[in-house]
Amino acid sequence: MMHRRLRRQLDESIGEEGESSPQLRKLFDRIEKEYRRADDDRASLQRALGLLSDVLRRQPDAARRPSTSPKGHAVLRLFEQAPFAALLCDVDRKVTAWNAAAERLFGIPPADAVGRELSMLIFPDTDADRAEARNELRELLESPETLQSLRVTPTRAGAPRMCEWTVVPLQDRKGREAGNAALVQEADPLRDRYALAWQASGDGIWDWDLERDRLWLSDSWRAIVGAAGDGDAPSQWLDRVHPADRDAVQAAIDAHIEGGSPRFESEHRLRHEDGSWRWVLARGQATRGANGKAARFSGSMMDVTEPKSTASRVLNDALTQLPNRAHFLELVDRSLAHGRRREGYRSAVLFVDLDRFKSVNEGLGHAAGDELLVKLGGRLQTCLREGDVLARPGGDEFTILLDDVKEAGETELVAERIHQALAQPFDVAGHQVFATASIGIAVSAPTYARAEDLLQDADAAMYRAKAQGGARSAAFDAALRERAPQLVELEADLRRALLRDEFRVHYLPIVDVATGRIQGLEALIRWAHPKLGLVSPEQFVPLAEETGLIVPIGQWLLAQAGKDFRSCRGEGASGQLTLNVNLSARQLQHPALLEQIDGVLAEHGLDPQDLVVELTETTLQQGNGTLARIGELRERGVRLYMDDFGIGSSSLSSLFRFNLDSLKIDRSLFTGGSPRGQAPELVRTIVAAARETGTHVVAEGVETAEQFGFLREVGCAAAQGFYFSPPVDGTMARSLLARAAGW
Repeated sequence: MMHRRLRRQLDESIGEEGESSPQLRKLFDRIEKEYRRADDDRASLQRALGLLSDVLRRQPDAARRPSTSPKGHAVLRLFEQAPFAALLCDVDRKVTAWNAAAERLFGIPPADAVGRELSMLIFPDTDADRAEARNELRELLESPETLQSLRVTPTRAGAPRMCEWTVVPLQDRKGREAGNAALVQEADPLRDRYALAWQASGDGIWDWDLERDRLWLSDSWRAIVGAAGDGDAPSQWLDRVHPADRDAVQAAIDAHIEGGSPRFESEHRLRHEDGSWRWVLARGQATRGANGKAARFSGSMMDVTEPKSTASRVLNDALTQLPNRAHFLELVDRSLAHGRRREGYRSAVLFVDLDRFKSVNEGLGHAAGDELLVKLGGRLQTCLREGDVLARPGGDEFTILLDDVKEAGETELVAERIHQALAQPFDVAGHQVFATASIGIAVSAPTYARAEDLLQDADAAMYRAKAQGGARSAAFDAALRERAPQLVELEADLRRALLRDEFRVHYLPIVDVATGRIQGLEALIRWAHPKLGLVSPEQFVPLAEETGLIVPIGQWLLAQAGKDFRSCRGEGASGQLTLNVNLSARQLQHPALLEQIDGVLAEHGLDPQDLVVELTETTLQQGNGTLARIGELRERGVRLYMDDFGIGSSSLSSLFRFNLDSLKIDRSLFTGGSPRGQAPELVRTIVAAARETGTHVVAEGVETAEQFGFLREVGCAAAQGFYFSPPVDGTMARSLLARAAGW
């Protein structure tokens, strides 16, 4: 029965050998030749299948007789005796031929198979999974092209097996659809062994059928995110990707599938079932057809959340996707090696460290801190030249490798571009955040044998920039190599200084220019280090600011200065005397600041107008919360001064915005002892502009009588500097006030 049906199908499609074309007879010969070698050679069987499909597609124009030629019988033998399951079905998907191997695989004899609808024959159950499998098989049969597919298939052995289906569309001699031929065989067991090896490694594996948009995920993949094994939609992966990483992941996938990258690699975050985020490293490659179009996309995924994972060497920083420290050092080593081979080639390393980054984390939260770091990385990238490399070794630090430095000035130009780029605020968590950075620069030389040495020297130069007040650059010199390790010890000493009562307060008089009498005392912190002696604030305040120790140190200074100020009042000083205290950005934003100020004023019987808070413009630009805090201080009656006016980006606009009482002209305009200071016209302009706004002006750094006379000439209200007195301790300050000294 089966042979008669098969014979009619083949006769209609092929016809007699005598009427066949020479090309068709050659194809018959090739089929028989392939068949003789096919029993133990899977690849040959696949080629034979391709030839059979070719025969069925190449129809001769001559009429056919209903009899079957010897060559037709050869094709019948190939079909019937093939060691793989082979079957034919008509346009209605009903089985018309069923070979012995199909009976062995499925356990269904030909008599029960012929005439049955193929998808119902193979997947007879009524559950949802089988219904979906039937639909997929029907889609295969409806395709006009030869297709191969891996799918779980019921077999005679009982348990479903992974089988390879190869479906070939058939046409009659007039080119009309005549049905399909299908070959089915169990998947290569070697492939299963590879899968077992992957599973044993603990890495997740995935296989994405791009044509059908089906994603298979291994149990170990699902274990990474704690997911149950249900569904095969790509959303099982993509919907778990962190929103901040989603665009980058999709772009990497698209680039590889479209042929823009040789392989796919992405490090990103996936949401775990417990709500946490896991960092994963995914790598994969697409399988492409003859036309180059990607048909499948397969690969592995590794959990790299734990920093001690040694299964893979991750090259990029997880947050910013920039090269990490290890990767950066490799690149620097490569650059140093290149310099040893090529005479005249030099590179440089820039070490970029954010100033006061901890205040962002403490004020806005760590998520906002991460957002700032990502945006900062993007802005730094715009400052680099082609061939330069930006990396993030960790924390709030970035490193830059400058390639092929021709002149030393090139490094300063890049550093200056960075400072200019950071001048514009960042929009972070709905707030405007201003950021500055300290930059250390080290240029390569033949003496550098290791990348670590060059990076360490750039780090040392960065600490010099930070010690000078931050927001600036410093180049490395040999003396810094000895100083950098001392900073670690200095921080430890700084933490113990409060407990050991090692800090002191000195006072710098502020003199009324018109009367020559002291009108205020500026409180300045000093550190009486047990080994180093009296340490100036320039040497430890930047470090205290960076570590957060500036808050308890500032609290101590305000309390001690309030106590001393009450004593100065007891010496008969004028009631108009003010106590001036500097506050950093971190102190200004600290939640307990107002409570502490209220406590000091109450404890020592001071009025709010006795206290002057001095703030730099950089401090005033630290986000939207600053304006609110300024308003709270003003409501208490505390006076507000802008310090260090006349340098950097200082402007009168800040006076209007924050409604400040006074500005202090920076000492750099007077330092040097010239009769009228370093910039007399600028001083004259500042004083005139401030007078128009009703703002009080104090000049810092006055060193000579001539400079003091110039300030009287231009109408400056007050002054301070070594001409009047250097900073003195509390006892000497009382003596100055008791003498009612005047200038």
